[in-house]
Amino acid sequence: MKGVSLAGVIAVGLTVAACGEESEPAVPPQQPPSLTVGIKFDQPGMSVMGPDGVPRGFDADTATYIAGKLGVTPEHIVWKEARSEDRERLLNSGAVDFVVASYSITAGRQQQVSFAGPYLVAGQDLLVRQSERKIERPEDLNGRTVCTAEGSSSADKIRKDFAARADLVTRDTYVQCVADLLTGTVDAVSTDDVILAGYAAQHPGTLRVVGHRFTRERYGVGVRKGDIDMQARITRAIRMMIDDGSWRRAIEANISPSGHRTLPPPPVFNAPDKEIAPGDRTQLDPELVRITEAIAATFNAQDWEGFQQLVCPETAQDIDDLVIQYTPQYDRTLGPEVRSAGFTKTITGITQTSPNSATYLAHESFTDIPEKYRQYFKDIDYTGTMVRRDGEWRLCSIAADFVEP
Repeated sequence: MKGVSLAGVIAVGLTVAACGEESEPAVPPQQPPSLTVGIKFDQPGMSVMGPDGVPRGFDADTATYIAGKLGVTPEHIVWKEARSEDRERLLNSGAVDFVVASYSITAGRQQQVSFAGPYLVAGQDLLVRQSERKIERPEDLNGRTVCTAEGSSSADKIRKDFAARADLVTRDTYVQCVADLLTGTVDAVSTDDVILAGYAAQHPGTLRVVGHRFTRERYGVGVRKGDIDMQARITRAIRMMIDDGSWRRAIEANISPSGHRTLPPPPVFNAPDKEIAPGDRTQLDPELVRITEAIAATFNAQDWEGFQQLVCPETAQDIDDLVIQYTPQYDRTLGPEVRSAGFTKTITGITQTSPNSATYLAHESFTDIPEKYRQYFKDIDYTGTMVRRDGEWRLCSIAADFVEP
C-alpha cells in the first residue's frame, strides 16, 4: 500500500461496491474449530512445554489425539498450564475445555468436576538419591523429609497411613521438589511413579525411583461438572486410542525410554454410555444365569483352571492379565501383609441383549486389607460380556472400575 493515498483507496472501494450491487454478499471465511486444553508444563515423559509453545509427552499426545477425534487439528489447540491446585478452577471457570494433567480420579474431585476415561493407571512411589539405601518403602520416611507439589494429596497419604512422623514440604512444582532432593534439602519426593520416572531419567546415576508403588491412581480427563456430552465423546476417543495402537505407541515414545514399565491400558467405561440395567433373571436363559454364577464361584475359590473353562479362548490372556492386575496375592510391589487378603465377587445384574449375547455386572469387595492399602485395593465393579457359541455361554471380555468411597 506504500505510495497510495487513503482517498484513492476509498474511491476504488466505492467504485467496486457500486459495480457489484447485484452480486450476492460475500460469505466470511469460517474459523476452524479450536480447543483450549489444560496440561502440566513440567513433567518429563508426561508433558513438558517446548520452546515452540507445544508440550511433549504422553499426556500431550493423549490430548492431541482426543482433540483430533473432536475435529480439532494440533495447530488449533491452545495449551494452558494446569498446575495441580488450579485444575478445578480452570474447568469450572470455562478457562479450558478439558484437562489432561496426571489428574487422578477421586471421589472428592468427582464432586467438583466430571471425568472421562480413565486413560492410564499409575501408583504413588518415592524418588530418592541414588546413594540412599534406608528408604525403600513409605514406612521408612518416619523422621525424614518428603516433598510434593502444592495441591497434591501425596504427602498427606504418606503421613496418614505410612509414616506419621514424616516431615512434609510442599513446593509450587515438582521441579522445585526435585531441586531440593538434589541439594539434600529433602530426603524424598513423592507422587505417581510415571511422573517420578521422568525425573529419574533426567538425572541418571543420581536419582532413582524405589519401585514400590503403594496406591493405584486412575488418570482421567477432567471436564466441566455435568458436561455429559463432552465426557462421553472424550471417553470414546480414549477407547479408540487404545484400540488402534496409538496408546501403546505414545507409551513407547514417551515413558518406556525412562525404563519405567507402566501398567496395561485401563478398562475404559466410566462415562454414561455404559449404563446397564440389572435385568429380570426370570426372563433370562437359565444356562446364562448358571454360567455367570459359575464365573463368580470359580473366581472366589481362586479355581483358575475352572475359571478358564468358562472363558473364550481368544481373549483368555487379556482376561488373565486383568484378573492378575486386580488381585492382591499376585502384586509383588506391596508388602507381605497383603498376601492374606481375601475377596468376594458377587453378580449384581445380568442383561441378555439377544439369544447369543449378554452382559453382567459384578461387585468385588476385599477383606483383610491393611488400612494403609485401602487406596490401592478399593472395591471394584466389573462388567463382563457373555457370548453363546454352539449352545454354550462363555465370558469373552471383562472390564473393571474402582468404586470411589
